[in-house]
Amino acid sequence: MKNHPILVVLVMIMLFAAGITGLYRGARQLNLEQPQTPKPVEQPQDAPTVTQTPAPKLPPAPSPQPPIRPHSAEHAVALNVAQALNQPPAEKQASLDELIRTEQLPKESAEILQQWNSERGKVKTQEIGTIIPTTGGGKLTRYRLSAEGCNDDLLLTIVTPEQGKPRVQSVELVSADKVQLNTQSDALSVVEGFLEALKRGDMDTARRLVSGGDVSDATLAGLCMMFEEGDLVLRERIPMRNMYHNDKNAGYLVYLSPKEGSGAAGNVGIELVRNDENGWRVKAVALDQLLNHYEKVAEAEGGVYFPLVKNPHGGDSLVLYFGFDDATLSPRSASQLRIVAQLLVNSGGSLNISGHTDDIGTEEYNMDLSLRRADTVKKVLLSYGVQAERITTKGLGKSQPRRTYQAGDSRQMISTIRRENRRAEIYLDF
Repeated sequence: MKNHPILVVLVMIMLFAAGITGLYRGARQLNLEQPQTPKPVEQPQDAPTVTQTPAPKLPPAPSPQPPIRPHSAEHAVALNVAQALNQPPAEKQASLDELIRTEQLPKESAEILQQWNSERGKVKTQEIGTIIPTTGGGKLTRYRLSAEGCNDDLLLTIVTPEQGKPRVQSVELVSADKVQLNTQSDALSVVEGFLEALKRGDMDTARRLVSGGDVSDATLAGLCMMFEEGDLVLRERIPMRNMYHNDKNAGYLVYLSPKEGSGAAGNVGIELVRNDENGWRVKAVALDQLLNHYEKVAEAEGGVYFPLVKNPHGGDSLVLYFGFDDATLSPRSASQLRIVAQLLVNSGGSLNISGHTDDIGTEEYNMDLSLRRADTVKKVLLSYGVQAERITTKGLGKSQPRRTYQAGDSRQMISTIRRENRRAEIYLDF
């Protein structure tokens, strides 16, 4: 190396330059691996502040209603007709044509359906009941087609021959108001309108659909009260079944189900007669099954009784019940008296009110309590506009119990009987 000093210097310079280059590259690599922080962008002082608004949350789409499953061949035909009417206008005629092709629908009935349901709401189907044909065999089943906002409905009568499949026999345009009947209405329509009037508490219409005085006003008022309480409603499947039918007489059994879907049911028998002047009218109403229903409810709940009892002088009396040692009417009883007041105002008749008590307490005290109960009923009727001279009241104390108990009866039975005797009876004298 001593002989080559210049060479030594050159080697040292090269080593020094290589070291500097390595250090620079290492620092450069390290800098690239570090996260870069962007420089803030300066906004003009008068620039508006932009706030990002989150997108509104849309409500979940309603789940589609499951299709109604037919419970009979006749019900299937009625549902097919309703489904055809619910199709878009461009597809409706094709659906009706298919029902004609499959012999479920006559062509003339399809024309009525097409005209009625143009630009209507969703069509709903309600089963009304059965009719025994006056001629021929088989059976007839009636359905009501209705649409929201429509002033008229369609009565769909389906015939099921003894041999063959059910098909639409006729389609009739009727008022959506079930009580709007005419002298040409058949027996089943009269039963439907009669029950609708009772459900509304419309005594005037109910009385117009009755033949003469065969059904007492007390019976009509009691039925109105029963429907007003809302305990029973017409069952969905065949609520009215025809028991017999000819040109002059018809009988129907009306099936009532508990509104809440559980418990005992009650039935009403309705007999009708027909004459040339008034058409079909209600002749008699049988309440046996209904009374059984209310008796079971009374035993289960205590204090719930049917508002009709037989009067010793004949006919029926309306009954209102009171609590122990109490002469105050419940809101339910006061509501029932509106129907009685309507009867008085529209009929021009009069009524007798008798107050009663249970067997607890002295004769003198119970006589006073029973009279106060009768007077309470009178005051409510006066508040509804009934004239005082048309009402007579009396107190009978514990002298005329509706029911009596026997030695050995349970405490619960004795308590129930006593509750039933704490009452006021209204006898209508029209």
